Amino acid sequence: MDNTALMHHGVTGMKWGVRRYQNKDGTLTAAGQKRYDRDVRENKAKKKENRINVSDPDPKRWAKEDLERTKRTVDSSSDLLKKASEIERSSAPKATKKRMDLSKMTDKELRQAISREQLERQYNDLFGKTESAKISKGRQFARNTLETAGTVLAVGSSALGIALAIKELKG
Repeated sequence: MDNTALMHHGVTGMKWGVRRYQNKDGTLTAAGQKRYDRDVRENKAKKKENRINVSDPDPKRWAKEDLERTKRTVDSSSDLLKKASEIERSSAPKATKKRMDLSKMTDKELRQAISREQLERQYNDLFGKTESAKISKGRQFARNTLETAGTVLAVGSSALGIALAIKELKG
């Protein structure tokens, strides 16, 4: 089985981003009743001018709120992932040049050393094999994890954005 495949095992007939809060006859399911009770509780805690009408359960509003809440969660996770990637990039070891004490060398010795170094570089550029930079296993694992999580969050965020747009279009 391919480990890079993204699979979803849902309920047959299930729609993306839609939760069933209401039975076909209009009565609330257990989840719908729980949601309705929560709406009533939250509404009582609000000031009069900020209250919403909870006299009639609105499963469509609930589904939309769930989508928006999930989208906010995915977006905040994506922001967190970007920050973690930036920290990983900024904490990577940087190459530094070591200064040599050249005060004890004559001009002739210095020219010979420079000439020799340039010849070695030219030779290595022309004939040398390139080795990739050494990266620790932990850093490589962190990079792979961040890359995979970023891809998953991007796909999830896109799907949620599309679902919200469809929900808006349907009304």
